[in-house]
Amino acid sequence: MLCSSDLQKVSNTFFSNKIRRLMAQPDVTLISDLDVLKDDSTIKVRVINLWNLFSFYNKDELFSIELILIDEQGTKIQANVLRKNIYRFKNILKDGLAFYIKCPSFASQRMNGFTLTRQDHKLTFLHNTVVTESHDFSGPTFGFEFVDYQSVISLPHPQNMAIDVIGLVVAIGEMGRDNEDMKKHRLNIQIQDANGLQLNVNLWGDFAYKLQDFLHNNPHNLRMIVILQFAKLSIWRDRPTVNTYFSVSKLFINTDIDEINTFKKSLDGDDSPDSSTNTFTLLKSNKVSEHDDFMVNFQLKTIADVSEPVEKNTFIIVGTIKGILQNEPWHYLACTNCNYKALKPPGADDQPNVDELTHGYECHNNDCTKTETSVILRFMIPIRVQDNTGTLTLTMFERDGKYLLKKSAKDLFKKTLKVLGFSTAFYPGEINALKGLKLAFKISIKNFNVSKKNNQYSICRVSDDEKLIEELENKLTVSQVGNSQSFDVAEADFESQDTRSLKDAISGTDDNITPSTVDKNSATSPMKNLNTPKVLKRNLEKVFDLELNEKSSSSKTPKISPEGRINQVVKVKLEKSG
Repeated sequence: MLCSSDLQKVSNTFFSNKIRRLMAQPDVTLISDLDVLKDDSTIKVRVINLWNLFSFYNKDELFSIELILIDEQGTKIQANVLRKNIYRFKNILKDGLAFYIKCPSFASQRMNGFTLTRQDHKLTFLHNTVVTESHDFSGPTFGFEFVDYQSVISLPHPQNMAIDVIGLVVAIGEMGRDNEDMKKHRLNIQIQDANGLQLNVNLWGDFAYKLQDFLHNNPHNLRMIVILQFAKLSIWRDRPTVNTYFSVSKLFINTDIDEINTFKKSLDGDDSPDSSTNTFTLLKSNKVSEHDDFMVNFQLKTIADVSEPVEKNTFIIVGTIKGILQNEPWHYLACTNCNYKALKPPGADDQPNVDELTHGYECHNNDCTKTETSVILRFMIPIRVQDNTGTLTLTMFERDGKYLLKKSAKDLFKKTLKVLGFSTAFYPGEINALKGLKLAFKISIKNFNVSKKNNQYSICRVSDDEKLIEELENKLTVSQVGNSQSFDVAEADFESQDTRSLKDAISGTDDNITPSTVDKNSATSPMKNLNTPKVLKRNLEKVFDLELNEKSSSSKTPKISPEGRINQVVKVKLEKSG
C-alpha cells in the first residue's frame, strides 16, 4: 500500500511529464496564417491525400510525392517532396496520419492551372524540413467540401478547381474500352442528391474498375452511396460532367464514415428509394454514332412527309430555322426529376425564385417517381423550320437553346425580368440568334401529336455536320428524282446566304407540346452552308452584347469549311441591272 509521500511523488511525476510534453509541443501556425516572409513556421496537419508523380521521360522514376494537407481549422493546402529529398520522407509520410511539419518552404502554384485547394501557393519539403508524427490531431479526417448539385447544373462553379460530390448511384453504364490503355477505360454513372437532382460522373481507369469490382463482390447490395473527392468538372457542349482526375481523386463506396451514414439517413424519408430494392439501373450502352443516328437508324423525310402526324415515330429532316413563334411561351418550369412540365400548386407564387430551387410543385408525368417536386426554369422555344417542301414548327428545349444561345433559360429569364421588370412572356431579342441556322433534326412524333392531330414536334437531336447534311440532302435528291420525272435539278444548286450551321447533339427530354399557329413563310431550298463562323459570332454579339471566347471548349464556334461542294447541273450568273 502506497503512503501519502509515495502518492505525492507519483502525482509530481505525472504533472512534470505533462508539462514537459506541453513545453515540447512546437508553436503551431495555422495554414491561413502562414507568411511567405517566414521560413521557420511549424504547422500541425493531417495528410488527407497522397500520391506519387512519376517522371514524364521515365515512367519508372519517381519525380515527387504530392500531398493534400489539412489543419485543425479545416484549411487545406497542397504540398510536395521533390526528387532529391524523397529518400528523407518517403517512409515517414502516410495518408491519413497527422504530423508536425517544421520549416516547409513556400512555392507558387501554376498560374491559371487546375488547383486542388483554395490556396494560391503550395508547400515544399526541403533538406531542413522536419516532420514528426502528431498523436493528438483534432481536425477533420477527410476534409470533404461537397458542392451543391444545382451549382454544377447551372455552371457557376469554377472549372479550374477540384470539387467533392456525394450521391446515391441511380444508373451505371457499360465499361468503355475504346483504348488499349486501361487508364483510359471509362465507366459512366449517374448520382442523385437528396433533392432528386442528378449529375453525370465519369470514372476513369482504376476508379472505374474499383466500382465494377464492388458490384461484382457485392451482388446483393441494395443501395450504393459514393463520394468522389478531388474531382474535376468538365463542360462539353454546355453539359457538365464530374470526372475523376488522374490518380489524385479519391473514391468512397458505401464506406462506413459519418458523411455517408448521414447521407443515407437523409434518404430515409417518404420520398426516398425503397431500401428493399435496388436503387440503381444497369444501363446498356446507348452510344450511337451521329452518322448512324441520322443516316441508318431512322427514316429521312421531308417536312411535307411529316406534316400530318399519322403514327408515333421518329424521323430525320433537314431544314433551316426561319423564325420564332412569339405567341407561345419560350420557357417552362421543369420537374427536376424528369424534366416534364410541373404544375403550380394552389396559392403558389406566379413567378418562382429563379436563383434557387422552388419546391412544392406537382408533376403529372406517369413515368416520374415523384408527384410533389421542385422545379427549375428550362427552355421551350417554338421554332419554324423550313425545307423545299414546306414549313414546320418544332420545339427546342434547354440543352439545344443553351448551347446555341450561350445562355441558360434561367439566365435569360433573369435578364429579361431585370430589363422589363414586369413580364417575362415577352420574347428576348437574344433568341433571334437562332434564325438562319441550318441543321439536321431528329424529331419525335408522340402519341399526343397523333391523338390531337398536332404537328408541332419535339427535337430529340440535332447535327450541323456539313458532310452529314450534304449526304442527307443527296439522299433526298436521289429519292425525289426517282419519284418525280419533273424534278427541277437547277433549284438544288442555289445557295441560301442566310443559312448557317452550328454543331451540337442534344437529347430533348420534355413531352409537353403546345399547338402552334402556322405562319405563311414561303418555302426555300435547304441548301448547303457557305457562311463563315464570323457571321454567327457577329449575330450573337449583336443580340447578346458579349464576347465569345474562341479558346473555350464550352463556347467555341465550330469550324465551318468555306468550301461549298455541290454538283451543279445548271450554272446561273446574276448581273446587276443597268
